[in-house]
Amino acid sequence: MPKTVSEALKLDEENGNSLWYDAIQKELKNIQVAFKFLEHGDPIPIGHKEIPCHIIFYIKMDFTRKARFVAGGHKTDLPTSLTYSSVVSRDSVWIGFLIAALNGLDNLAVDIGNAYINADIREKVYFIAGDEFGAAHKGKPVVIVKALYI
Repeated sequence: MPKTVSEALKLDEENGNSLWYDAIQKELKNIQVAFKFLEHGDPIPIGHKEIPCHIIFYIKMDFTRKARFVAGGHKTDLPTSLTYSSVVSRDSVWIGFLIAALNGLDNLAVDIGNAYINADIREKVYFIAGDEFGAAHKGKPVVIVKALYI
C-alpha cells in the first residue's frame, strides 16, 4: 500500500498501469470545490493557519484503488462547542435489513461520496499543494473553503 503520491505513481509505473493515478484524479475532481488556489507569491489571508494535508490510499474489496485527500484537523484550534459527525454502524444496517425482510419490504441502497464538502468551514486554514496537484499547482498556497475529511 503506498504511503505517498510518489510511491503510488511509482507502483503504477512498475505495473504498467494507471490505477493509483486514476484514483488520485477521481478524488481531486470530487473535492475541487473545497479549494481556493492562490498564485505563487500571493499573500496568505490574514488569520489563516497552515495545516498538513495528504492522501490516504486503500485497495477496496473489488481491488479498485481508492485515494482520499484528508486535512490534518488535529492541527487546528479546538472548537468552542463540541462537534461530532456520526457514521451508521454495521449492526444498525443489519437490523434494518432484518426488519425489511420480516415485513416483506424491498431494500434500496445508495453510496454517498464526498458528502462533507458541502459544508462551509469556520476554521481559517490553508495548505501548500503537493505532487498530487501536478506541476501547474504544486507549491501554491491553497485556502480550504469547504469541509474535508479529518
